[in-house]
Amino acid sequence: MAESTEVEDRVDLEEDNYMEEMDDDVEEQVEEDPEEEGGDGNFEENDDDEEYDHSKAGASEKDQSAEANRNDDDTPHVEEEEKPTASVGEDEKDKHAQLLALPPNGSEVFIGGLPKDASEEDLRDLCEPIGDVFEVRLMKDKESGESKGFAFVSFRSKEFAKKAIDELHSKELKGKTIRCSLSETKNRLFIGNVPKNWTEDEFRKVIEDVGPGVETIELIKDPQNPSRNRGFSFVLYYNNACADYSRQKMLNANFKLDGNTPTISWADPKSTPDHSAAASQVKALYVKNIPDNTSTEKIKELFQRHGEVTKVVMPPGKSGKRDFGFIHYAERSSALKAVKDTEKYEIDGQVLEVVLAKPQTDKKTEGTFPYSPGLVPTHLPHAGYGGFAGTPYGSVAHDIW
Repeated sequence: MAESTEVEDRVDLEEDNYMEEMDDDVEEQVEEDPEEEGGDGNFEENDDDEEYDHSKAGASEKDQSAEANRNDDDTPHVEEEEKPTASVGEDEKDKHAQLLALPPNGSEVFIGGLPKDASEEDLRDLCEPIGDVFEVRLMKDKESGESKGFAFVSFRSKEFAKKAIDELHSKELKGKTIRCSLSETKNRLFIGNVPKNWTEDEFRKVIEDVGPGVETIELIKDPQNPSRNRGFSFVLYYNNACADYSRQKMLNANFKLDGNTPTISWADPKSTPDHSAAASQVKALYVKNIPDNTSTEKIKELFQRHGEVTKVVMPPGKSGKRDFGFIHYAERSSALKAVKDTEKYEIDGQVLEVVLAKPQTDKKTEGTFPYSPGLVPTHLPHAGYGGFAGTPYGSVAHDIW
């Protein structure tokens, strides 16, 4: 771990660790024929005052990403015509009940640094004294069948997962010190091309009729006309299984929102508290969806209402486009004010996504899984819970050091 005086400026600029399958331009998503674009890749910033983690995921993560993509492709889409306002039948109610019976988001942990000979039975024996274990997934090489040295364990509750982190992190297993941290699943959807004259109640009724587990709906209001919305929304679900079920139904070509074909994609997870020593000193923000040609001065002017901004970093992407950047404050309290849920940011009518930046951690040479605090996509395919196909429990590691 770096010294505390250095941590504040050592943030991870690996964009893929923050955003997950979000379209580059939120405004483009609400058009009649929106196009999705991938996020920027690696980049480097030549700044003597900063140290950034540009490391890409190792071979194991590449395998996981490739498998996750194939899993999404293989997931069968609902063939019947979708009618948002139709009453839910008995079969659908049974499916909904099964989805809601699965563990909630935040109940799964990542365990790394495992001995090669550790089995799923060993992990179950390790975890069951802590709380009711729902599933153990030891990740193995597809060709050799050997353990990759890490696993995911799902508990029946968030409380058990938190307890597991406290008890298992830095514990020894078969002579090796293991690491345990929270693993978050994707459970937040972006829905674009929403009729702009719809109220939140009208939109909520449609979304809740599609599938179960809707927890919060954020229908973005038009600042110029409070009676209308901006044409897009974010919906948070109880767990990934509920979110993916609704996502698949809304991706059906026959599903409409008052005649509009919606844009459906996974949204970036909301910022999750990271209680690590490094994260507790972060004073920088990660900002996504910055419009083209936005100057650093304009960004600074927008965010300095929360406190003194010492620096704005907007690194270039692969094609020169830079739709994300980093805002550095003089005080951590200013950064915390800036990421409150009540704060909304727009530039030229485009909504910005703002979260705390991740601190860079020292690179780990042991094991095959890349560790760094923050949201790191590690989506792994496995048989669907409750008989459901798809990726009902793809994981996002959230390491604590």
